[in-house]
Amino acid sequence: MKKLLVILFSIYSFNLILAQGYKIGDLATDFNLKNVDGKMVSLAGIKNAKGYIVIFTCNHCPYSIAYENRIIALDKMFNDKGYPVIAINPNDNNEYPEDSFENMVVRAKEKAFTFPYLIDEGQKVYPKYGATRTPHVFVLKKEKTSANLFAISSSPAAGLLPPIALMRFFTAELFLSIFVIS
Repeated sequence: MKKLLVILFSIYSFNLILAQGYKIGDLATDFNLKNVDGKMVSLAGIKNAKGYIVIFTCNHCPYSIAYENRIIALDKMFNDKGYPVIAINPNDNNEYPEDSFENMVVRAKEKAFTFPYLIDEGQKVYPKYGATRTPHVFVLKKEKTSANLFAISSSPAAGLLPPIALMRFFTAELFLSIFVIS
């Protein structure tokens, strides 16, 4: 029993270490990642953006698959308001072959993604954010100094619209806590 508790505590502690990432008020650094169209994408390269909805997602996770239509809806709702969705696949395709770049290209075409779908080769970006699951959402704005994190919804069976809290956040532009892009 003691060994089991030690193992569980060790796993919990290790997950806490892995989950460390940007904290509210931290500056988020830019990245330059390969999109499914073969072009490199950076935050700074997206012109006229007031901020970004960065979503760590992937091809194989059942929750990511269940949320794909909601991610598309988020981009359609907020891209024209200056907050485009940027989807990033954080997974190592050696561990998850279905998350390979080639399979990402196929998935983006099948779902007609309206946003960049980037691969985090070498898994360098997701730890900076502290993304621990897929989908994991980060809302960034250029001028403010803190962050808001949202789940797309609390239930995979929910409708296609994002949660009310996220919609109010954008509609009222209550950017009290958003990451700054440096």
